[in-house]
Parts: sequence; C-alpha cells; structure tokens
Amino acid sequence: MNRRAFLKATGAALGAVALSGLPVRAQGLEGEDLANLEKALKEALGKGFKDLTPSNLVKLTMPAIAESGANVPAEVEVNLPSAQVKAIHLFADKNPTPRLVSFMPMKAMPYYATRVRLAETTAIRAVVETADGKLLLASASTRVTVGGCG
Repeated sequence: MNRRAFLKATGAALGAVALSGLPVRAQGLEGEDLANLEKALKEALGKGFKDLTPSNLVKLTMPAIAESGANVPAEVEVNLPSAQVKAIHLFADKNPTPRLVSFMPMKAMPYYATRVRLAETTAIRAVVETADGKLLLASASTRVTVGGCG
C-alpha cells in the first residue's frame, strides 16, 4: 500500500471513530469492555466514558504482557501542578470489579505507582480528576497469560 492509500484509509478510520463519540486514543485496545467500564465510571465518578478527555498530561505505564495477572506493575504520572490534581483513579475494563484504586495526592507530587491484579487481558485506564472538574484519560492494554483474580 502506498503512502497516499494508507493515509486515506487511516483517515477514514479515525473519522469513523470520531463520529462514534468516543475518544480516538481510547479505542481499539486489546481487552476493551466499554460497557463494564461505563458502569464503574458512573459508580465511582458519576460520569461516563464520553466525559473523559484523552490527554498527554497523563502518562500510564503498564507492561504489554504480564505472565501472571496477580501482580502487575502500574504507574501513573501527571504533568500538572499538584494543586490542580484532585484524584487519580485506575480502572481495568474486564476485571470483575473494574475500579482498581483511587488516590488523592493532596499536596504530594501527582504520581502513583502500585501493583494491581488483573483477571484477564484487559484495557487499563488512568483517569485524573482535576480541581476544575475535568476528567483526563490515559489508556493502555496488558495481555495477561494467567489471570490473577481467582
């Protein structure tokens, strides 16, 4: 496929994603389960997936492959002053309980590193609540070879 055909094909695909109303960088991840995520977002934040804004200010670091879902490292770094960060939330789309953790950094550096349990291959979402009410999103996907939730 030549460059022009590739750009035309990817442009059409991105246009279709934009028309769907979902953030472009949050779609097409391995292990996505937007229905399960939507329910968890509503319970935890009172907002839905459409209210999240993908942002380069949030960096989510997850391994591409985890041999065991029982102990998977997760790291969230927010490139905003601590006074602007109200909370950091982690969600795993396909976990039985998608909300993994919520952390309020207060005056601490807006950074959180932990280890989480993942039931199966899933999309992971870092949602940052800002002081002005915005919900910033970073997404990643981790392929789990042996589930860690049961």
